[in-house]
Amino acid sequence: MPVKKPAALLETYEKKRDFDQTPEPPGRAPARAAKGKALRFVVQMHRASRLHYDFRLEADGVLKSWAIPKGPSFDTRDKRLAMAVEDHPLDYRDFEGTIPAGNYGAGEVIVWDRGTYELLEGTSLSEQIAHGSVKFTMSGEKLHGAFALVHIKGRGGEENAWLLIKERDEFVDPAWRTEDHAQSVKSGKTLAQIKTDAAAPQWKSSKPAATSRRRRTRSSEGSVDGPASVEPLPEIPSPMLATAVDAAFDDDDWLFELKWDGYRAIVTIARDGGIAIASRGGKDFTPNFPEFAELAAAFNERPLILDGEIVVLDEQGRPSFGALQERLDRFGRASPQKSRVTFVVFDVLYGNGRDLREEPLEARKAILEAAISGTGPVMLSKHVRKDGVKLYELALAQDLEGIVGKRRASAYVSRRSRDWVKVKAVVRQEVVIGGWTEGRGSREHFGALLAGVYDGGELVYAGSIGTGFDRKKLAAIAAKLAPLERKTSPFAAKFKTESRAHWVQPSLVAEVTFTEWTREGSMRHPVFVALRVDKEPREIVRERAKSARVVTKAAR
Repeated sequence: MPVKKPAALLETYEKKRDFDQTPEPPGRAPARAAKGKALRFVVQMHRASRLHYDFRLEADGVLKSWAIPKGPSFDTRDKRLAMAVEDHPLDYRDFEGTIPAGNYGAGEVIVWDRGTYELLEGTSLSEQIAHGSVKFTMSGEKLHGAFALVHIKGRGGEENAWLLIKERDEFVDPAWRTEDHAQSVKSGKTLAQIKTDAAAPQWKSSKPAATSRRRRTRSSEGSVDGPASVEPLPEIPSPMLATAVDAAFDDDDWLFELKWDGYRAIVTIARDGGIAIASRGGKDFTPNFPEFAELAAAFNERPLILDGEIVVLDEQGRPSFGALQERLDRFGRASPQKSRVTFVVFDVLYGNGRDLREEPLEARKAILEAAISGTGPVMLSKHVRKDGVKLYELALAQDLEGIVGKRRASAYVSRRSRDWVKVKAVVRQEVVIGGWTEGRGSREHFGALLAGVYDGGELVYAGSIGTGFDRKKLAAIAAKLAPLERKTSPFAAKFKTESRAHWVQPSLVAEVTFTEWTREGSMRHPVFVALRVDKEPREIVRERAKSARVVTKAAR
């Protein structure tokens, strides 16, 4: 593959700048390239509309460049989003100064780190970039050891998304944080000091930021200096749902995460910081969770549309659906601080000024991680690649609900899909309450709930639920059943009950655990967990787990 000359590689760089107004080095007069295997690198810390790190590697007489919102990490578990940007001239590696307001990328720049690097695979950086994988070792003042840049192949022509990952070596340090190393290696100054330094270079680009943002392009610079083009917020009719499968599995094409036991929610953060929370069925959950009013502060950008689960975590950090249900029941009568909620976010559907649903899941995950600020009642749902069986075993050991597997390349669709699968550690099922039986002995309010699921538009009896209640739950549920009472059974067929039955309008949905389905289609040993306010009765059907082997093969 012929290598372009530096002047040709820097055409995009030159088009963005007027060198009568800026002291930036012109691309037509590049500096002398380094000789030997060790080439130069620079990382420039840049506070534009958002703080990010410009990561630049010397090759072919220019600086190949990526914008990294969160900066490099010494933790092998971190996969830092790195968006490829235009090549820069070699002289740019020494630039430090302020870009005045109104210009593209307005803000302060410092030389955060610099040094040399060597390729660990291949002999040409450009060839390794073309192959989508670059492994190299760095010798800088801050950065040391082996790193990898891995290309994420996007949809719709998206070609600039990469991940920067620390390779395993003696320099791995999960406790190391970029924010603890904020000084320039050139001047010793921070961004704040550069901002107030009258002697710092002031320069202008030929195109102001507002003009650049109007370009109809998916340029990665839009992700850090402001979106290149801002698309309208899309309507999300419903969340993407997972298909139940019968066993956990390992597959390098899949990501696996824990299944969170809470209320599914689509959260929209408007440009002005306003919050809208929609349930799985489209109900407005915003008034139910007043502590989410400041949710925007938990993210580095806006607007955003996020998918996740609203949960209440116990002392061990495990979700408690019962505690969440009680939290909603007593809303307005007791302080929500007694059972605080957390938004566990696992997907981003809109960000960087555009609809992300057609992007592959792995790219969306990287964008999401970069957007989280680390403050507020938000937790990122971490994932593992390939090792679904180990994660499932962990879920079993911790008494968690199960795991979810998602194809790394999957787009986001508002329906149930085989690109997402769920494996339950315990058998759970939502059911519709169609009646109740009278209690015996000292049992107050009712003896058991009569439950069903819909099949072909008819409510089919699925068993009676007589355990899982305390006095408080018995009284609360009875109060909800009373106004729904009716004279006739809502079930499609007759069945016998151990005591007198009372019928109700099938409006309430409950979640239960049980051991197995009987041949007659009833739940064996069902135990009440909680009522659900986020699901409509008509969508409740018997969930039958499909073969994991068949589903994953079909999804390829």
